[in-house]
Order: sequence, then C-alpha cells, then structure tokens
Amino acid sequence: MAPTSTSLNTNEFRDASSSAFRPTHSIPKGGLFSIYADIAIDAPVQAVCDVILDVLHWKDWNDFYGDVDITGHPHPHSKNLKMMEGTNMDFNIHTASEETSKLHMTCSHIGRVRTLEDHDPPALTHIRWTYHNAGHMQPGFILRAERENEMEDLGNGKTMYRTWQSFSGLAAKGYRKKFEESLKGRFQEWCSDLKKQVETLHSRGQVGVPSVLVQQPSKDSSVA
Repeated sequence: MAPTSTSLNTNEFRDASSSAFRPTHSIPKGGLFSIYADIAIDAPVQAVCDVILDVLHWKDWNDFYGDVDITGHPHPHSKNLKMMEGTNMDFNIHTASEETSKLHMTCSHIGRVRTLEDHDPPALTHIRWTYHNAGHMQPGFILRAERENEMEDLGNGKTMYRTWQSFSGLAAKGYRKKFEESLKGRFQEWCSDLKKQVETLHSRGQVGVPSVLVQQPSKDSSVA
C-alpha cells in the first residue's frame, strides 16, 4: 500500500467498521480518523480508473456525490473534461439524507496503471484528491483531508478497489463527531455503486481501453 507507516495491521487497516487513522501521502502521521471501504470489482483496473476519472458523470450513478463542478483544469478548453492531476473540483457531498456539504478538492495524483502483466504483486494503482485549503481559505492546521483510491489487479480481469479518506487538524474532531457514522455508510454505498457502474460499462466495452487513461504523471504531488 501507499502509506509509509501505520500502527494498524492489514486486517485492522481494512476493517470498514473502524475509523482508526490510516496514513495517506500528505497525511503520513498524526491524523485523527479515517473512513475506509473496499469492494471486489469484476473488471480490470483500467475500467475502474476510467469511471473514477470521469468525474462529471459521477452524479449519474451514485447518491453520495451530487454535481461535481470543475473549477480549474490543466486543459480547460478540452471536450469531455476528465479528472487530471491539478484539477480543482467542488464536490457537493450528501453526507446525510437531509444534508449536503460542499468541499473544494484538488486531484493531487494519478498513478500509472499497474497490472500483473508488468508488475510483481501487489500491482497497485493510486488516484488521490486532497482538500483544497486555499479554496476554503483555511490553513492546514485547521483541517486537512485526503482521499486515497487504490486499485489492486487480482488477475483474470478482476480488481480489488480500496478507498479511504483521512482527516487531521483542529476542526477534524468536530467533523468526526458530526459525520463519522454517516460517512461510513456513504463510503460503502459509493463502493457498491462504483462496482455496478464499472461492471455495466465494461460489459458494454465502454471502459477499460488502455488509451482512455491518457495521463502519465511524471511526479507525485500534493496540495497544502
């Protein structure tokens, strides 16, 4: 996995009922809590990446995220904008059935797709987005958040998808108290909805073509 250090063993890390802190690239230690979920998807890693990066269509297949507005993009005049490194986005998140919150996020990393054909196991691909502190006019010591999406190639055209979002900072305690339980449910729903969408589109041949993921990042990055 991408995190460099954690006191959790593998089973604890992958326990979706636990909100124990899990490290991310920009929050390697000192975080307050994390929300985690995973699911096996009957489609290759490329197909999962294609659906995740097609951020403007998330609203078509899940209830967790409403409209996603791209507020900044490396190629703003391109047709059919997809998430790329450096993309700034406003996520309208349904944290509970009666409540919606807006988060400014930046895509900080899109990893090269790794498969068992070209990489020793575990063959892991990562996509992550980071809380845009500047967009919120809020320094990092108040709140930091980062979402990791990890796709492991299981072979035979199957993928294990894992995702977790970690929080740190002075405001994280209040955020946890207010949203922890609802976010656990929402992350599980996101995984189930993602699985359904990926498998449906892959069965139609609409995702999973290697040329779809055109970005090959030269360097990992994160946003303060």
